[in-house]
Amino acid sequence: MSRFDLSSITLLAGLLAVAACSDAPMPTGPAASGPSLRGGTDPVGGISILPTTPPAPDVLMRESFGQGNNLRPAGGKGSAKEVYAHTTIGGFWLEYPGSKDAQWIAPDANQTWKFCGGGGNPYELPSPLQAPYEGCVASEWFDPVTSYPTALMPITVALPDAGYELSMEGWPAPIPGGYIAIGFTSSAALTSNLTSGGSLWLRVSDDTRSGMPLHYELRTGSLAGGQLLASGDAGWAGWNHMAIRYSPAAGTVTLSFADAVVGTYPVTIATPKYLAFEGVGILDNLVLRR
Repeated sequence: MSRFDLSSITLLAGLLAVAACSDAPMPTGPAASGPSLRGGTDPVGGISILPTTPPAPDVLMRESFGQGNNLRPAGGKGSAKEVYAHTTIGGFWLEYPGSKDAQWIAPDANQTWKFCGGGGNPYELPSPLQAPYEGCVASEWFDPVTSYPTALMPITVALPDAGYELSMEGWPAPIPGGYIAIGFTSSAALTSNLTSGGSLWLRVSDDTRSGMPLHYELRTGSLAGGQLLASGDAGWAGWNHMAIRYSPAAGTVTLSFADAVVGTYPVTIATPKYLAFEGVGILDNLVLRR
């Protein structure tokens, strides 16, 4: 095992430990039958749970992965459900705009995406769910990885024809075959969705397993038979800013990675059904903006 493998596992453990500290005190009532959170109000603490306005004027959809007061709305009725470190994100409402139509979809067991905690992301937008602890989302690699889970969010807003951008920050696990990916898809698959046929997506891997540079590929379609639009090496194992801006009117996509605009490329895709992220690693601060 390399020095970076050890330090990365230590960092992951630290992030999850930070989140674990936010578990107490936790509600004692049944999670599944908690009171309704419609209107964005926590009936236990009497404070706002989900924001009713975006964190910036251009934001269409946003998720900080904050754990709030250890309760977030989930399910068809938006009932209060306990959330803490290692809680699977599936079923929880999107932070903004939260509704029964915007619930996270992810595998229920085995390799999946779970809430974690960790600060220091310089791109993080403000969120009422991140006091006093900042959130993130992790697909953990403590155990051998046998699948690459996908988390999906139905797109519940009108996508501007002039253009829209999906961004996140994070890094892939330093393991053989490990990667993270973000992008747009119309497939409902919860494993290897983007790599098997995403509409437009960015894949990031740590091929050297030394933490830098990371390797990125902007793609359409499947990894095996789709189109490679751009690739390169940049960034490091930290809060890399990744952004895909698609303009239907212009028929172009602009890729930004590690604080730099990589380029703009011709591409046309059908209107996607989902925002997606996938793989094994740590991610944070999902933002869809006009």
